[in-house]
Amino acid sequence: MAIKGSQPAIPDLVEELKQSAMTYYSACDDENFRKQKVEVKHTSKIIEALDCFGAEGRLALVPLLDDPDQGIRVVAAAFLLKPFPERAIAALEEVRTGPTYFPRMDAWNFLESYTKGKWRR
Repeated sequence: MAIKGSQPAIPDLVEELKQSAMTYYSACDDENFRKQKVEVKHTSKIIEALDCFGAEGRLALVPLLDDPDQGIRVVAAAFLLKPFPERAIAALEEVRTGPTYFPRMDAWNFLESYTKGKWRR
């Protein structure tokens, strides 16, 4: 992430989120559970930094819902469920029926959690 004490720009945070999502799903494929845990924490920090910008921070994730990488779409959709549920649910539904195993599983889990009122991010 950026230098301590400085606020990274929104585009930098969005790019960092994309990289983190790709690293996370690569770790899933490699069954590297430690790396997965590190990336989940990293993603949470990125979201916290984006939230410092208010609604504009989360709004910057909307274009990622159309990213060709299904993992990136899932991660973006997960953090857009609260502010943009219709668009995020549509993206998760699409990935849920897609060809990539781990993003497909996560899409299903996020949808299930959101439907049950458990996903609050």
